[in-house]
Amino acid sequence: MAYKTFANGFPLPASDLNNFLMNQSVIVFADAAARTTAIPTPIQGMLTYLVDTAAYESWNGSAYVALVEDPDLTSLIPKSTVTTAQDLIVADGASSVTRLGVGTDDQVLSVVAGEVAWADAGGGGWTLLSTTSLSTITTTITGINQSYKDLKIEGTNIQTTSSDAVYLYLRNSSSDLSNVRLTSNGSSDEQGGGNFIPLDSGNAMATTTELNFNMNVSNYSATSHQKAWTFFGGAYFLGQSRGISGFGSTRFSDDAVEGFKIEINGTPSAGEIKIYGGN
Repeated sequence: MAYKTFANGFPLPASDLNNFLMNQSVIVFADAAARTTAIPTPIQGMLTYLVDTAAYESWNGSAYVALVEDPDLTSLIPKSTVTTAQDLIVADGASSVTRLGVGTDDQVLSVVAGEVAWADAGGGGWTLLSTTSLSTITTTITGINQSYKDLKIEGTNIQTTSSDAVYLYLRNSSSDLSNVRLTSNGSSDEQGGGNFIPLDSGNAMATTTELNFNMNVSNYSATSHQKAWTFFGGAYFLGQSRGISGFGSTRFSDDAVEGFKIEINGTPSAGEIKIYGGN
């Protein structure tokens, strides 16, 4: 279809009105060459459509540009990023996004290990960080996640092959932290050597029972003050069933609690340690 310029006084028949005014609001050409022939001097803002490339292009004053390029739309997030109802879009790097699927009922949007994630709602629920089975005299757990406020260390079904003491240690990244010692008869004293001992050699655990305990450490990841802890548990000690409870702090140390160690003088025949983070 040709392009026509009207001059003052030209008649305007219906055919010209249809062909040049109504049909050429977007001017259609077979290809770019036909467009150049028809419009040797385009006007800025003029909109054209090329049949061969199925592209809408406009004259920006110096060149014809595709509508998706002027203005530049390449940085817009494509709708295909999300695939399911209620999806969210989150950044996974500089100028990079990814899809975050909807959580389950009653979950809240939170930060877990430094990343946006759905987490269970409620009054500071606990998140399981690690589970370690006991099979050797000494078991050391390192690299405790530092993203939570409080730490819970849970020992379950700990059994030994002989009547022996059990020693527990809070640790920083490389060494034991100094704590208060607690024994099964409820007495306690300062333990400067770094041991937290719920069962000492004088109150060893009998071979026919198991030890279960919970230890809670407040603000365990802080590096500016000592960390308070509480402990409670129970086992069968050389013919007597006794509970264990107590409290203390990481005396002489402001280090973050980054590890935990359990030492059983008699090789354990069963048991596991679970570590939880809580907010």
